[in-house]
Amino acid sequence: MGITPRNILMNILEDLIEEELKKFKFQLEDPPLKDFGPLPRSQLHSAQPVDLAELLIRHYGVNYAVEVTKAVLEIINQRDLVEKLEQAIEKGKNRSN
Repeated sequence: MGITPRNILMNILEDLIEEELKKFKFQLEDPPLKDFGPLPRSQLHSAQPVDLAELLIRHYGVNYAVEVTKAVLEIINQRDLVEKLEQAIEKGKNRSN
């Protein structure tokens, strides 16, 4: 089956501790990239990492969900996870080629 962007996002979001996940969700209420509107608050606040990854992909599409995730991780000072996300996505691209 391989590693999909959905799985990569889920794994990255699972690396956030509870307080960091709250900050991540808070930033999604006013997304840093403005091409799309915010996620519905009712779905956002109760979402666990698995649900949040799915919600991001459904709302933004796979590629944009990755970009939004990277931008929010930067805002909440999770640069190590940005790097991990970029490496995982690149590794996934190389496997599919």
